[in-house]
Amino acid sequence: MEGKLLTALKITLYSVFIIPLIYATGFFFPFIITKVVFFRLAAQIGLTLYFLLLIIDFDKYKPKMNTAFVLVLLFLSVNFIAALFGLDFYRSFWSDFERMEGVVGIIYLSVYFFLLINAFREEKDWINAIRVILAASFFVSLYGIIQKFDLLPVFEAGVGRAASTLGNAAFLAGYLLLAIGLGAYNYLKESDRKFKYATLLITIINVWVLFLTSTRGAILGLAIGALVWLLINVVFAKGRAKKYSLALLLVILSLGFSFYFAKDKLASSDIEFVRRMATISMSDATVKNRIIVWRWAIDEFKERPILGVGPENFNYVYNKYFTPEISEDWFDRTHNIYLDQLVSSGVFGLLAYLSIFIYALYALYKRKDKDYYLFVSFFSLLAAYFVHNFFVFDVLSVSLLYFFIIAYVSFKYRKEEREEWLNDLKEGGKNYQALLSKAGPILLIVLAAANVYAFYKLVYRPLKINKSFFNGYYYVVADPDLSYSGFKYALSGKYGSSQISAQLYKMFSVLSSEPGAKQEDINRLYELTRNKLQFAVENHPLDIRPRLYLGQLIINNSNNQKELEYAEKILKRAVELSPGRPEAVYLLYNVYLKEGKNEEAVKTLKDFSDRLPWFGEVKIMLANALRRDNPEEAKKYFDEGIKQLHGDSGGNNIKIIEYLLYNKRYKDAIPFYLKLIEEEPDRLDYRIDLSKLYYLQGDIDKAVEEVNIVNSRDPEILKRFGQYVNLLFDSPEAEK
Repeated sequence: MEGKLLTALKITLYSVFIIPLIYATGFFFPFIITKVVFFRLAAQIGLTLYFLLLIIDFDKYKPKMNTAFVLVLLFLSVNFIAALFGLDFYRSFWSDFERMEGVVGIIYLSVYFFLLINAFREEKDWINAIRVILAASFFVSLYGIIQKFDLLPVFEAGVGRAASTLGNAAFLAGYLLLAIGLGAYNYLKESDRKFKYATLLITIINVWVLFLTSTRGAILGLAIGALVWLLINVVFAKGRAKKYSLALLLVILSLGFSFYFAKDKLASSDIEFVRRMATISMSDATVKNRIIVWRWAIDEFKERPILGVGPENFNYVYNKYFTPEISEDWFDRTHNIYLDQLVSSGVFGLLAYLSIFIYALYALYKRKDKDYYLFVSFFSLLAAYFVHNFFVFDVLSVSLLYFFIIAYVSFKYRKEEREEWLNDLKEGGKNYQALLSKAGPILLIVLAAANVYAFYKLVYRPLKINKSFFNGYYYVVADPDLSYSGFKYALSGKYGSSQISAQLYKMFSVLSSEPGAKQEDINRLYELTRNKLQFAVENHPLDIRPRLYLGQLIINNSNNQKELEYAEKILKRAVELSPGRPEAVYLLYNVYLKEGKNEEAVKTLKDFSDRLPWFGEVKIMLANALRRDNPEEAKKYFDEGIKQLHGDSGGNNIKIIEYLLYNKRYKDAIPFYLKLIEEEPDRLDYRIDLSKLYYLQGDIDKAVEEVNIVNSRDPEILKRFGQYVNLLFDSPEAEK
């Protein structure tokens, strides 16, 4: 029985390494939910099996504690304390469906680490685990190759950057980076020739697919890891290995410098990863966004340096500092692991995270004379991973490999002298064994009850909610009843309510604009949307997204004074939470207009303009708001706004056209209509409007040309503008 339990425990841990391959349709965020619930279930089963082994023979299986596990527990403790004192403990602890991490995620990773160091007691256990990891990585890469080159009808076949079963190119790159390091080590250590050459083949394929992801941080990390490997050989190796490493190091450095000086030419390369690497610059949109976000993270760290804002709460920080200088509306990570730790759990969180990393480097260095291959392989691997982490954040598939690597390093470091949680006092072991034998039946009942509760709370219910969420989102038009019941169940509790209610609002907008939708279905979904958005606002008071959607919902669908006053209240708070976010200000402005509070409406725009004097869009809005009552001030704002426009969006162009048409500046409006048509070529009504402007300018030929384009595409539309069309073609110039 004991042997079967131990074998089952090891198999359970081996099964964890196939998690990157797990992906199932029919769920919202399918690349997250399926992997996380499998991991939780595996950890739960593994812990149960280990407890059973303790009951059978405590002295043999008593928990072993090493320095690495102490540091993991320290990391967990700091994050839990940071969550307690952070902005939103519920979100910090449980996370949401998009990430499914938080403190509960760190707890599961800690359990996984504990099981690794207590179940894998022999070298062969770890080597078998590495073999399973490499086999799984091969199939992950194979899927990525099939996907990239559209060889079979897989998910996102023909995609630009390989993402495989991880669903994101950057996450795939991080996973493969660690798998490549494990492959290099296993190749050097593998004694079985067939496994040795299989490892080499898999590692080469993994390197190829990593380049197919075109993830610049991972490619840079891989290059740095290779340089560290060669540098270590130059310093510590002897003979030909030292000479060859030095020569290869100089060659790689020369290639790197050549690439840097030729990057302008390489920026137009047909090879995607070369092109992306060559276009890294301060003017690159992605780079600009990251630098802005990093600056905001550092600003927030200065305000809360000790324990930060709590895990999973960076979205609140992002909203606090948000301005339109960044091109992405929502960020929940800094895309830099070190800044993520710094802002979420303060300096103590970052030190706790780095302590695990530093311990591993120290342990590897101490083992360099006894196991050089371990030292050079894993030291280089961790260097590559360290660099990669400056540009991305981890997901479960990557964290599993990282924690495995740390556990293996700790195993190798303490191979001769094992630190144990309990002293090696046999009498103590016997006493515990006797106690466990007597309490065995009770412990089994408690264990069974705990398993049932954990399965329901942490596996079944998240899976069920996510599935219902998926049904609500994807069947809103095809099956409104299924969609309604799906959203209703998914929003029956607090978990994920902010995220799900935001999608519910979007689906209500879809259904309400659907020509064949039944009014009763629209009304029913409206009531659910209204109630659940309010529920999210009340339960996540710092999250502005449900506030914005609820405010927009009330503006669009209600003239009730109390409702408008409520919308005003929640939108005022949204502006307080994110004073630099235009959407919050514009919605509050519209509420004031609907309430008839014109002075407050204008003041809201002016206050926003004062906060962001460089942002031209709000000045265009102010020009339209003031054009009747104060045309001179309106012109001042308009002239400034045109010079300071942040982007050339259709919304901006429409506001500009509105002002110009009101002031009969028809000629000036023509270029902006041309921009609208370029952005939305299927909007034929824009061409009719442009035709009218040409007509007013006396350019009949161009006016006729635009009408003819509309006629060639959809003659029915012209019936709506019959009076104008008749007027145009009856003109003498048109007859010519």
